[in-house]
Amino acid sequence: MNNEIEANSKELLGGDIQITSGIDPLPSLVFEELKDLGKVSSTIELATMVSKKGQSPVFSELRAVDDNYPLYGEIITTPQGAAEKIFLNTEKPTVLINESIQNLLQVEIGDDVVIMGKSFNVGGLVLSVPDLAERAVFGEFAIISKSSYDQFGLSSAGSFLDHEYRLKFSNSNEEGEQTRLAKSIIAYDDSIETRLPGESGRSLNRIIDNFSNFLNLVSVSAMIIAGIGISNTLLSFVNQRNTSIAVKKSIGFSSNFIQLMYFYEIILILIGTSIIAYLFGVFSPLLANEFLPKSLGIDLQPTVSLIGYLNIFFIGLLVVLIFSIPSLYSISEIKAVALFRNTFQPVSLNFSLKNIILLAILVTILTTYFVLQTEQKYYTVLYFLAFFITMLIFYGVSKLLIFFLRRFHKFSNNGYRIAYRNIVAKKSLAPIMTISLGIGLTLLLTLSFVANNLKKEISDSIPSMAPDLFFVSIDRDIKSDLESFIKNMDPNVALEFSPMASASFISLNGTPIEELVSENNRSAWVVRGDRRISWAEKPKPDNPIIEGEWWEPGNENEMFISMDSRAAYDLGMKINDKITLNILGRDVTGTLKNFREVDYRDISVNFAIIINKAFAKKLPYEYIGTLKSDLSSNDILALVVERFPNVSAIKVDRILSQISGVLNKIFIAVTGISLIVIVIGLIVIVSAVMVQTTFRRYNNLIYKILGVDFPTILKAMTIEFAVIYFTLIFFALSVAVLGSYLVVENTLQLTWKFDLGLTLWILLTTATVSFVLILIANKSIFSPKVYPLIRNE
Repeated sequence: MNNEIEANSKELLGGDIQITSGIDPLPSLVFEELKDLGKVSSTIELATMVSKKGQSPVFSELRAVDDNYPLYGEIITTPQGAAEKIFLNTEKPTVLINESIQNLLQVEIGDDVVIMGKSFNVGGLVLSVPDLAERAVFGEFAIISKSSYDQFGLSSAGSFLDHEYRLKFSNSNEEGEQTRLAKSIIAYDDSIETRLPGESGRSLNRIIDNFSNFLNLVSVSAMIIAGIGISNTLLSFVNQRNTSIAVKKSIGFSSNFIQLMYFYEIILILIGTSIIAYLFGVFSPLLANEFLPKSLGIDLQPTVSLIGYLNIFFIGLLVVLIFSIPSLYSISEIKAVALFRNTFQPVSLNFSLKNIILLAILVTILTTYFVLQTEQKYYTVLYFLAFFITMLIFYGVSKLLIFFLRRFHKFSNNGYRIAYRNIVAKKSLAPIMTISLGIGLTLLLTLSFVANNLKKEISDSIPSMAPDLFFVSIDRDIKSDLESFIKNMDPNVALEFSPMASASFISLNGTPIEELVSENNRSAWVVRGDRRISWAEKPKPDNPIIEGEWWEPGNENEMFISMDSRAAYDLGMKINDKITLNILGRDVTGTLKNFREVDYRDISVNFAIIINKAFAKKLPYEYIGTLKSDLSSNDILALVVERFPNVSAIKVDRILSQISGVLNKIFIAVTGISLIVIVIGLIVIVSAVMVQTTFRRYNNLIYKILGVDFPTILKAMTIEFAVIYFTLIFFALSVAVLGSYLVVENTLQLTWKFDLGLTLWILLTTATVSFVLILIANKSIFSPKVYPLIRNE
């Protein structure tokens, strides 16, 4: 996907460079200078309402384009060629809408819709346009011609309108020089922003990289757990070849030679499986195409890369080496003299000092290799540390269980006695089962708790606190009339308006902010791009001051600043720091006076940055507001838009339902990914059962001769599994609760709640599937034949 985005970067941007001047258009002289560099397309983007009589208005992003648009790529529509209709000079202008608006307003092609009090004919549906990747991929989007915008006097309320200019350079061989010239033309105004093709898919790249990093970490977890199965399978193989290995040693083969021989076999298997795995990966983009939004205009194609294959092979080789060494080195314990004894002595995993040092080196290489490949190095290192610590914890849990059982082992029932012996035996399944199931269950519970809390917050907690409507960019000249109009409809309405202006962060204590704040800083959003700021006489009750003091009113000549405390701490700010903001093209330096605790969860009017009212009153500004009413928000919105065509409002429940839908898909995805780890853990347990097959068959033969029936053996297995599983539940649940709590409360800043139903469902399902698989794996040893034991076979 990253390669596809890079290859289509100009189509995603819509030009060789994009220039955004904000609320005001570029001066005509500047525009003419840009035209000397090549072809220029001018567009206006704004947020507004699209409505149809009888339907609730829809908050949409509207793009007004000129006849040069698009410079790269094309507008893909249904019916084909519908984009040309918006440029026709007809009595009624034409609009193109996306499928989301069509479904919400229940309109068909040819119907009329109203935009800011003006009637437009729906000419077709937009499927894809350039430069949509950063914006309305999942929302509502419409296109009109720039001539329609100019002719009908459509305007937006200030700061939610952007003038954008895209250039296609006439001399493509000198793009670097042309870009430099374009930037020099607009250098007179620091508030004018530029974007290059390489930056067009930055948000998508970031999402892809983060998701890829998550998949990589889960995958390596699955591989490490599977490595335990590799170790068990190899040990089982060595024990099954016990006589064959003894014969080889009796005719002069050394342990090193036999180990190397089996290692070559493993490498051949690894090469075959890695090729198959890589081929699955190569063709996976074809499946991904089915899940990507068509509006992105991205068509992924399979690509073969030797480097990509070697990457997979190297990781597989490291995992195989780490987990095969203890098994292969057990070959040295098999002696040729065993041929002269009519007995079977199973070997164990070999952990000599030399092996431990070698394994430590390989684990370090594996961890370092993964860390170097990811952008999130810090979190990757933390993940590996947490993973290996969790492995050690569960290994310790198994040993602790065995320790306590040995202290309290007085059982009168045969089933309990057999279960006890199976758990405390030297070849016990307890450590393998505890580690494999414990890690898989911990990962599944942690991800499920985080996703479930996030989903509940969006679907339950936030809607109960959130307003019904969020008004965007209200002109101060109509604010009083709008407020009166709404209160006439509902005298009990909860209505709140706050003044707002646009500003951008320039420096902190004289140092440019970009030099102080990295892209990975969780509060970097506060100082990147334009930021809406507000002012007030005193802090709101839900924004309490936790450090510093509120300013005295009346100082018009000096700017005082109040910051969101979390953002301030993340950005390294301190009380009385000097902050420079660019407000309406002028740099203004103010003093940081206090930190506020801001809770954004209720989606009320909140600002990360607030300045003193006395200084702000000379600034041009507008309002944003919220509404919560017992009346239908659809009815209120329809009447408001009809009375005030230039007012835009977002239906909060619509946004929350969209987020909830995305979260449901994320919940399914993370559950599925976690289940893969669980399944691999179960396969590992089955492989561990295979290692014990000979040992347990012999035991069951003895039990059968002594008169122990099948129900007693089954009861013993059930007790053994229950004791191990209920022991690891406590620790898995503890780690999952702690991990998810830290993520939800500290990282997401939401309220964490324990869901007993979800927990029981996961635990019971995992237990049932695990136990059934163990029974199936033990099927061959439930009723062994007695005669082979009597014959000493």
